[in-house]
Amino acid sequence: MDGIAPEQVMVKNTRYTDSMANAAKTHDKPPRDRLMTAAQLFYSDGIRAVGVNRLLDEAQTPIMTLYRHFGSKEGLVEAYLIDRDQRLRAKFEREVERTGDTGRERVLAAFDFLGRLTADPEYRGCAFINVAVEMADPEHSFVDIAVAHKNFVREIFARYLTEAGLRHTEPLASQLLILMNGVFVSAQMHSNFKEAAAQARVAAEVLLDAALAAEANEQTGPESAAS
Repeated sequence: MDGIAPEQVMVKNTRYTDSMANAAKTHDKPPRDRLMTAAQLFYSDGIRAVGVNRLLDEAQTPIMTLYRHFGSKEGLVEAYLIDRDQRLRAKFEREVERTGDTGRERVLAAFDFLGRLTADPEYRGCAFINVAVEMADPEHSFVDIAVAHKNFVREIFARYLTEAGLRHTEPLASQLLILMNGVFVSAQMHSNFKEAAAQARVAAEVLLDAALAAEANEQTGPESAAS
């Protein structure tokens, strides 16, 4: 091996061994699981950019396995989005309710969770916003899944607002969702993602306190006027 240093050979051999080990580990999974793992490419690279051949190569499965389990690439996309939706719903509630005991604390903890989410090195934006933009069709079935996910977040905010003592949770629940969506997009476009989440948390606190104060004034107003 003229011109090749021993350490270069060792590095190449180590990379080859690691690659083989990762391939073996992937192949140990059931075919359906391998395809679902490969479907993460839809998030990192985009749905339209990832073709069937790349999915099959990544999953180390024949095309008939894709057809048998999902019917088509579109079926795999839908299964991936539903799975991601369910996982994020569970993670969101678990993380927020673990760090916040009261409704007010949980509203603010949602933005702390958002800050951690956008700080992930593999963050590529909100998968559901990305889908809605990429499909560019509000009637598309993938967009239906994205809308359902966002509706869930709004409903969770409404629940936390009720726990915080707010009788009328709209329009604040929708405003908080808009704030959250803004952080997702800002973190994708700019490097100051930590600042975006922190500023949204401040805005959420201001909006929540203002809504609570407004309702308190409504309840005490007539009594104050009578006295």
